Amino acid sequence: MATVAAQNISGLASGLDTSSIVTQLMQVEAVPQVRLQQRQAVEQVRQQALTDVKTRLANLQTQIAGLRDAATWSDTQTVDSSDATKLTATRTAGAAAGAFQVTVTDLARADQYKGATLTTTSNAGPLTIAVGAKSISVDVAAGGSLDTLATAINGSTGTPVYASVVNAQLVLSSRTTGASNTISIGGNAAVTAELGFTHSITAADAHYRVDGVDKTSSTNTVADALPGVQLVLKAVTSSAVTVSVGAPAPSTSAIQGKIQSFVDQYNSTIEFVQSKIDERKVASPKNASERAKGVLSGDASLTGLLSSLRTSVADLFSGRPASARSLSQVGLSTGAAVASGTINKEAVSGKLTLDSAKLATALTASLGDVKALFTNPTGSYSTQGLAQRFDTLLAGQLKTGGAMASRIASSNTQISQYTKSIGDWSTRLATKQVALQRQFTAMETALSHAQSQGSWISGEIAKM
Repeated sequence: MATVAAQNISGLASGLDTSSIVTQLMQVEAVPQVRLQQRQAVEQVRQQALTDVKTRLANLQTQIAGLRDAATWSDTQTVDSSDATKLTATRTAGAAAGAFQVTVTDLARADQYKGATLTTTSNAGPLTIAVGAKSISVDVAAGGSLDTLATAINGSTGTPVYASVVNAQLVLSSRTTGASNTISIGGNAAVTAELGFTHSITAADAHYRVDGVDKTSSTNTVADALPGVQLVLKAVTSSAVTVSVGAPAPSTSAIQGKIQSFVDQYNSTIEFVQSKIDERKVASPKNASERAKGVLSGDASLTGLLSSLRTSVADLFSGRPASARSLSQVGLSTGAAVASGTINKEAVSGKLTLDSAKLATALTASLGDVKALFTNPTGSYSTQGLAQRFDTLLAGQLKTGGAMASRIASSNTQISQYTKSIGDWSTRLATKQVALQRQFTAMETALSHAQSQGSWISGEIAKM
């Protein structure tokens, strides 16, 4: 409630604490505004709860995307190196399955030149540096430092070398390995003579052998030795390193990981939403915390959403073999409601569990049928996969203008209306306060005049 200063003669004539009286009267007058503020606070809590629900649903939608991602179900291959300290192997495309023997005799290296020991340069002029078709030219200044020259070389666009200063010597190292990528230095003769470059490392190609066939590479990263596999040569080998390429097949561990991620997010989502639905309102709230309880208690829309999510998981899938018509048949279910004579609260609440062993068996026996249970874009609820069922449900909630967005927008409108009404009340109360202060001031003034007149009359009578 806003307060406005006004002339106030508190108790000057009456002896009453009129300021306190005005304050108490204004507290009574402000009750409607306080109620509006409380309702606004509750609506803000409701809006935040709806936003949190929307976030959980969006996270669930993200996990669903992983189930229908073609890469989740597509063939992959394992590629291993028997000695990763000597060479590593990475699959880049479909590769021939089998074991390959790789021996490394030489690693590729880059060319390097080292200059004379200098404090500063005394000659000035251009210095040109080239590696293959790439070249740069930098100006060397008389009296300049090697650090300044190294910075100029490294800062040149398209520079083919790395420049550094080590022990007062300028060192040029080619950025490219391979015997053909040698460094060429030219420019002003006096400048090059003073810098006194000497060849410190000679560029070389990598030499290796794959199953007894000699091969050469200008780099230590080799993409063409084994089609579909990239090798990174890291050290010379004393004996052959075995590169093993597995047979093409979907990764059951990756599929199980995506399904488990979905299960975890699904359980987290329904637990959170259910907690909001189950939270009861406080009958006679005494503070803000109690008023914030149960803002989504018994929410019909959210209750219906949970029901639809659970139904989508539990419903049978048409058009599938008898052994793959439900998710429970491949290891995904709520589990038994009663186990070992005790009630399974997780199952009763509708939380999902994943039997990894059962899923692995199903994936091995009939990958296509398992895949169809999780992703199968038929356009019909009874035959489409779980991902498509959930996509339809969640899109209705999360799309622009969807159920959750509309509810949050509506709540925001209500909050704005409360803000306006509270502001209007502040103006009204300020006006009322000024009026009360003026009334009490007028009363005190009138009493003061009456008291003065009475004293004068008493004085006059005393004179008679």
